[in-house]
Amino acid sequence: MKEVSIDSKKVQVIGIIISIPIIVLFVLVLCLKWDEVFKQNLKEIKESLLFFDNKRANVVLVILIPNLIIILGIIIHELIHGVFMAFFSENSWKSVRFGFVKKYLMPFANCKEALLSKKMLIVSLAPFFILGFFPSLYGIFYNNLFFLFIGFSMTLGAVGDFIYAYLIIKTGLGYKLLDHDSKVGFKIVK
Repeated sequence: MKEVSIDSKKVQVIGIIISIPIIVLFVLVLCLKWDEVFKQNLKEIKESLLFFDNKRANVVLVILIPNLIIILGIIIHELIHGVFMAFFSENSWKSVRFGFVKKYLMPFANCKEALLSKKMLIVSLAPFFILGFFPSLYGIFYNNLFFLFIGFSMTLGAVGDFIYAYLIIKTGLGYKLLDHDSKVGFKIVK
């Protein structure tokens, strides 16, 4: 079996590089598409988070809620990977493993069964489309800052998946791939 992988530290560096154009794109969208609409959306979201009479408590809530949304998004992101892995695997959920690499603060879903590279490509990009791309489009076209925020943060959260998808495409779409159990990458099964 040939191994195709990339070091986790390198993933973080490449991830930062990939994140820059994503951030620029979303900032451009905010600047070009929205002006007064952005201010109005921000005002409505801020007002919806004013639960307390205490100003400090409301500030904490305004800071806490977006972070909770991102954490929930990360959990859902990995579950989406798992759902697609289970769907494509012969052994369904028995082939799916979830975990967390504490050293790099990276959650993961791992498939213990070899899948066709085309299916593995779908597994790797599904969370981006479901949580990043479509909510971003909705947010842009319907002037909804909440969905744009979710789409933006989940697009950034999919940067590692973009790298994984690149490795799959670079390897070729005619192989069976076994998710690597400890590295970002896979083994080509013959």
